Amino acid sequence: MSGANIPKKVVVSDYAVPFVARGGRVFSKLVLRADPDVNPGDEVLVLDRNDRVITVAKAY
Repeated sequence: MSGANIPKKVVVSDYAVPFVARGGRVFSKLVLRADPDVNPGDEVLVLDRNDRVITVAKAY
């Protein structure tokens, strides 16, 4: 099975959640962890610390 359909994930701090939920950008200092294979242009799931989906975004 190819990994092409498995979404890549970025987990952000609690501080970032309300901003990201309203369409704000995720700044690197607010990222707690991310899949190692996230590249610019990838579509990623942005999650809170409890792995709840906040939004889908494009990595830059």
